[in-house]
Amino acid sequence: MRNNSGRPDPGPGRPDKKILFLSCTVLAVTLITGCSGGDVDSQGGGVVSVTESAGGGEGGATKSPAADDSESGRPQIRLDSTDAEELRMYQGYLRCLKDHGVSILPAGDKFADWADPDSLGYPGEDVAKEHPEAEKACLGKKPMQPAELDPKKNPDYLNDYRKYIECNNRRGLKVDPLPDGSGWNYKPGVKPPRNADQIDEECMREAFSGK
Repeated sequence: MRNNSGRPDPGPGRPDKKILFLSCTVLAVTLITGCSGGDVDSQGGGVVSVTESAGGGEGGATKSPAADDSESGRPQIRLDSTDAEELRMYQGYLRCLKDHGVSILPAGDKFADWADPDSLGYPGEDVAKEHPEAEKACLGKKPMQPAELDPKKNPDYLNDYRKYIECNNRRGLKVDPLPDGSGWNYKPGVKPPRNADQIDEECMREAFSGK
C-alpha cells in the first residue's frame, strides 16, 4: 500500500491512513447502491484503501468514541496528524517490538528531513503475521487509528465515505469505489495526476473531518 503523504513508503509496518475500517457484512449491501473511491496502486490498477493513522496535533473529531479495554491507554492518532507526529507516537510500540526480537532499525536517512534523529523506523514486514507473539505483547503501546475512519465509532461513516469519493472524482482523481467500501480503484484507462496522493489525502481529511 502506498503512503499518500508524498514521502517515501515506510514499509508494511506502518499503517496506511487510507485503509477504511469497514465490515463487509455490515456495509456491502448499503454501499452497492452507490459510492465511489478509495486507495490505489501507483500504477493505476491497484486498490487504494482508507485506513488507520493520524498524529498528535489539535483537532480531529471523534464522533462516537467507544473504547474497549484493549484500547485503554493506547496513543490515539488523529486525522490531522503529521507523519512526524505519528512516528513519535509509534516509538513506544517500536521499542517494545525491538525488545521482543523484531528487527527495528533507526529511521536514518529515509526520514531525515522530518523525523527526530534518534527515532526508530517502521519494520519492513507485517509484524502481526510474522511475529504474532511480539505483536500481542506490544499491542497496548500501538497507536490507534483515527476514530473517524472506523464505522463502529463514526455513525456518519457512510456519508463521509461518499463525500470522500465524490471529492476525489471532482478534483480529477477518477476512481471507482469498492463494493465493500474499503477503498477504490482507478477508473479503467485513467492516468493518475502527479498530485494524486495530495488530492486523496486532502479529500479524506475534508470528508471525514466534516470541515
